[in-house]
Amino acid sequence: MLSISEKLANRLSAKLSKTQQYRTDLVLADFRVLDHDHRNAETLLEYDPQIGVPSKEAVADTLQHYYKATDGRPRLMVDLNTVKHYPQHRAVACVVSVPRLRRPFTDVKRCNLRSIVAGTSFLGENMTDTWTVAKEGTAIYIERSEAEDIDTILRERGRSKSFRTTASVSSLTLNKIAASASETNYSLGDRVRCSYRGNVQVGEILGLAQGGAQVRFDNGAQAMIAADFIHGLVTAADESKAGQLAGLKEYYRKAYGYSDEDLSKLVSWIP
Repeated sequence: MLSISEKLANRLSAKLSKTQQYRTDLVLADFRVLDHDHRNAETLLEYDPQIGVPSKEAVADTLQHYYKATDGRPRLMVDLNTVKHYPQHRAVACVVSVPRLRRPFTDVKRCNLRSIVAGTSFLGENMTDTWTVAKEGTAIYIERSEAEDIDTILRERGRSKSFRTTASVSSLTLNKIAASASETNYSLGDRVRCSYRGNVQVGEILGLAQGGAQVRFDNGAQAMIAADFIHGLVTAADESKAGQLAGLKEYYRKAYGYSDEDLSKLVSWIP
């Protein structure tokens, strides 16, 4: 028989586990490139308060949807652990990255890729992309060579007309929000740090409610924790990444015909 706290958690979970969709109200107000390779950037997005604060998943879905390539290839990935809400400015900030698309080295022979530089660089099946040999630990694979850096992608106009980019006219910037208080948007399955029974403990969010969350701690205990006693995100829920993973898997499936088992391996590098 379920306890009262377990019944509460189940009701909250059922209420809040709806599929997230991209938001048409989000506006890219500002961004800042974070690395010399131009693969990572911090972005600032304004939202319509009448629609409500966007979830981490909605932010990720929106950016991936509007910036995907014409062949469906995702060109941006959101680090869900970095999504912050700035209620004073009606904005959210997050770190985005150009995904590193990898394939098994055996694809060179399996797909009869044409060599550009003997043994190190190959022309893709569609004759428009190139793949170079890379290594991580003992694993050897081929990685897609990206022609566009993150600065180019985020400054893009035209392709995403419905995603209004106002970086040149908005008065809101990353510098302006630097000293402002931020909040974390929590989701079901997130692991969070909380104060509970006089100690700081880590647990998983089972449900969300006005002013707090139902949390299951690593020792098995469950409790409703007030928002003031939740001290931040440890790791975003695996389920929160489902939309981004699905976009990558769909691209790989259509472009290269991988099996579901192979697809899981190909996207497993995402943090």
